[in-house]
Amino acid sequence: MDFKQLCNGIHHTACVVSVQKTKDGYGEIRIVDGNEPYLESFKGPFYAEHEFVPNSLYTKYLVKNLNFEDYCYRSAIKKELLHSYAYPEYFKSWMHMLFIPVAYETEELAYCLYIMEINDEFNAELLASPRGDIYNKVLNATLQLSDTGDFKQSLKNVTKEIRKICNSVFACILLVDEEHNVFTVLAEDGDPVGKHQTMDDYLDESFRKIVNSWDELIASNGNCLIVKDKKGMEYIKEKNPEWYESITANNISSLILFRVKTGNKKIGYMWVSNFQADDTPQIKEALEITTYVLGTEIGNHMLLDQLEKLSSIDLLTGLYNRNRLNNYMNEILESPDALTTLVFLDINGLKRVNDQQGHIAGDVLIKRAANTLISVFTNNDIYRVGGDEFVVILNDVEEKRVVKYINDLHRKAKENDVSFAVGYAMSDNSKDIETIFKEADINMYNDKRKFYKK
Repeated sequence: MDFKQLCNGIHHTACVVSVQKTKDGYGEIRIVDGNEPYLESFKGPFYAEHEFVPNSLYTKYLVKNLNFEDYCYRSAIKKELLHSYAYPEYFKSWMHMLFIPVAYETEELAYCLYIMEINDEFNAELLASPRGDIYNKVLNATLQLSDTGDFKQSLKNVTKEIRKICNSVFACILLVDEEHNVFTVLAEDGDPVGKHQTMDDYLDESFRKIVNSWDELIASNGNCLIVKDKKGMEYIKEKNPEWYESITANNISSLILFRVKTGNKKIGYMWVSNFQADDTPQIKEALEITTYVLGTEIGNHMLLDQLEKLSSIDLLTGLYNRNRLNNYMNEILESPDALTTLVFLDINGLKRVNDQQGHIAGDVLIKRAANTLISVFTNNDIYRVGGDEFVVILNDVEEKRVVKYINDLHRKAKENDVSFAVGYAMSDNSKDIETIFKEADINMYNDKRKFYKK
């Protein structure tokens, strides 16, 4: 068959790929020939070799790619018509790809036509136009995000749907904050993982090292890593022996791993294990869309959470601010039995420091005062409600414990060259929240007057 002529009949970049038939699936995969746009592409920066040699192993020009191999195998040998839309890291471009079976084969080889269109800009229509059955599965999964006011429960519901899509044993969404080296399991669903009941049991330093290797593995395989057979497991063993040991120790025979991104920023990973390998192309297509939606929704939620925190945090000290205290007080009005003790505090001498040394020195004093409060009132809510004013809320604390807190505070404050005026009031059945506030405030100002009489 004239493969060159076949490729020349295609308007877009195209080549013919041969796949060697073997008893256990496939063997060597070679690029037989291509049209002029394809041959021209070898002059670009993506290939190690800049001169195409017909019938060469594809790994002569590209890094080994499990996803590309699987699609070629399915198209050439299993005669499946396949479509993919991805952003391979090594191309830094969006690729619209078609794999079309060629109606010609030999005893040893089968062939497929590989057609691609490369664009710098993302095309949402290409990602969001799956087959009807895949569309329904994706819709069912992503609709879970709006099914409840509890975002974490929504994500839990999404992982359930992801498991259904993949017919898998386990699914997980992991949030990764690389700047602070923090890993958080957002949601998981499925059978216990090996000897552990939850992924949280795995988040140790050795697992973090494994996770840090995932980007390179995903980038080498397009936009996701798919391991579905012995070839894939051997690939993992070669690239990351430690991860291979962890996988096999937990009886994982197949997995799909996607990055979760919001815009161009990676925020985590989503993966499934022990899935239905026969449905790999459909599963990949469904998870590509689901992961894209997940990234957008999680990113929006993180942004709103960050804005909420900013509206509740005093930027100078990092303590809660008056807005947060007001919201808390509103909650107390709905359940008055929740409040035990209010401690009001005021920095003595801040105005004198501002007047004599300047406001920068005053800010240093405020920060020192805040750190002193944190060191004493550990694990309790501390609020900066004004320039030199603070409030501490203590729940379920007896009065002798409150007195001990205050004595410890005065000792620590003296060590840190800070002075506080302190007043407190404790709730009982006869006092409402306004009465407690007034009582604590009066007691604090009485203490402050003693300081200035010295």
